[in-house]
Amino acid sequence: MRNKKAQFLNVEADGAFGDEDEVTIAVDYYFDPAFSLGAAYHIQDDGEDEVDFFSIPSKYFINANFAVGGEVAFGDDVLTFNINATYRF
Repeated sequence: MRNKKAQFLNVEADGAFGDEDEVTIAVDYYFDPAFSLGAAYHIQDDGEDEVDFFSIPSKYFINANFAVGGEVAFGDDVLTFNINATYRF
């Protein structure tokens, strides 16, 4: 049985540097073990152009192994929508 009162915070940072630099900072808040809502900031610089955008992801675990999620991203000439599924084992 899931503990419905447990809440979690997940913080991530990712960077890749070279001909093209990319940095992402993200946070996800789990209201309970099954449902999360987050925010992320991503910046990409190839030496000529710099693009940055924000995203808002969400995920819901239907059971301990399977989740469905979605994300919307918006910023410098960026507007994307993502629907996904996750299986963990």
